Amino acid sequence: MRSLISVYNKKGIVDFARNLSKLGWELITTGGTYKYLRSAKIKSIPVEKITGEPEIFDGRVKTISYKIAAGILFDRSSKMHNREMKKLRLQPIDMVVCNLYPFSLTIARKHSLEEAIEMIDIGGVTALRAAAKNYKNVIVICDSYDYQKIINEILLTGDVSLDNRSKLAYKAFQTISIYDASISEYLAKKFGFGANLNLSFSNGIQLRYGENTHLSGWYYRKEDADNLSLSKFKKLRGKELSFNNILDISSCIDTLSELGKDPSCVVVKHTNPSGASTAKSVEEAYKKAWHGGDPLAAFGGIVAVNRMVDKKLSLEMLREGKFFEVLIAPQITKSALSALSERKNLIILINANLRRPKIKSGDDYKFVRGGILKQDFDSKKINSRDLKVVTIKKPTNKQLEDMLFAWKIVKVSKSNAVAIVKNLTLIASGVGQQDRKEACRLAVFKAMDTDRGKSGETPKEAAAASDGFFPFADGPEILIKAGIKAIIQPGGSKRDQETIDLCNKYNITMAFTSIRAFRH
Repeated sequence: MRSLISVYNKKGIVDFARNLSKLGWELITTGGTYKYLRSAKIKSIPVEKITGEPEIFDGRVKTISYKIAAGILFDRSSKMHNREMKKLRLQPIDMVVCNLYPFSLTIARKHSLEEAIEMIDIGGVTALRAAAKNYKNVIVICDSYDYQKIINEILLTGDVSLDNRSKLAYKAFQTISIYDASISEYLAKKFGFGANLNLSFSNGIQLRYGENTHLSGWYYRKEDADNLSLSKFKKLRGKELSFNNILDISSCIDTLSELGKDPSCVVVKHTNPSGASTAKSVEEAYKKAWHGGDPLAAFGGIVAVNRMVDKKLSLEMLREGKFFEVLIAPQITKSALSALSERKNLIILINANLRRPKIKSGDDYKFVRGGILKQDFDSKKINSRDLKVVTIKKPTNKQLEDMLFAWKIVKVSKSNAVAIVKNLTLIASGVGQQDRKEACRLAVFKAMDTDRGKSGETPKEAAAASDGFFPFADGPEILIKAGIKAIIQPGGSKRDQETIDLCNKYNITMAFTSIRAFRH
């Protein structure tokens, strides 16, 4: 029995090759793999001795040979194939062990086009594809995760079952498909081809259920450079994540990224921030986010902080029967983890990159009936220099801070959205409304509703943000009557002047961003 081994990622290959050799298999290896195994004192035959041809072009051509292809594609059940193999004095290859050049990892870091091109695997893909096609006769392995399972099965039965061969073949074809889709997607962006779109995701995990309990749900991972991808979080405790947990966690990360590097806390429910605050300490930010926002909505939500959770903060989280399903943080102390363990089902995720979270960039996709929409992810940061103050009254520095904070909140909330902020704390928001006037009314109602368990700030002297322009002055009038003193909005309505005149009448400051922040 003969195995062709050509691996870029050498993880686990020494033990696998040694065990395979002990089982009597002959090993054929390509240049880098041959040297690696030789350094571990494992004998193998260099591929050029089989092909009769040297490796050329800096390793671009190694296994591309009719002798290798014939050995892999040979159908043992075909009389014609057997006659031809004998006539041409070719030998079969019974196993192909191969992993591909790391194209996705290469393009995920700083790189040149030439570097990306060099990481497009040719021979490896060809060998895997041929072996997967002939899976009844050839065992194909493209994942080091399968090494020990295959050795164990051969030890136990002397062979690999047809069922397992088919599973390995499927994995190989999936690997090739994802690999080629990644290359296609990259080159489409690089060369400006937008007519076709190929997306690749891998390592699917079945969830407990979908958005609702009668639906099945899966989570698929995309290999990219985002250090805040969900797959890069470590789960310390708690039950398995649900479909809705994952949606809310993603929204939490986006919101926390908007707030920046200062100590901050975000509470999210149904993908909308119900509480958010930036303060001198993370404990203060947590208290303000939970109590100063919407404690009623926060119940059963997701809490995210960008500082370490210590014992003091964990005890504050346990006070007054607060209930939230997931806590995400850059780090947590042992004493805090121990204290929070009394919440049996609480899920705790950590990722050190939350300490200085970056706003996501790249593409944003939304599936629609019969297709998919693609746009740039909105990574635009608005600062005071971007604002156009359109009223007689100019904002103070404190008002500017609150206005920009409120803008960050509406940017990550479902449209139509209006947020009220005071002292860098979300007081209330009206989100997901079909008209802007109602969004204003809802935000004011929630800010003043004493039945929601709120404590802290009122709308008096606060700032408000709207993710779209005000078509009429009726929305701002609701805000002003509630005590709002500063408004930030995109501007661009035919009736902007009416809103400006209203603000001037009541000595309100208002600034235009000149861009909107719709989110559907």
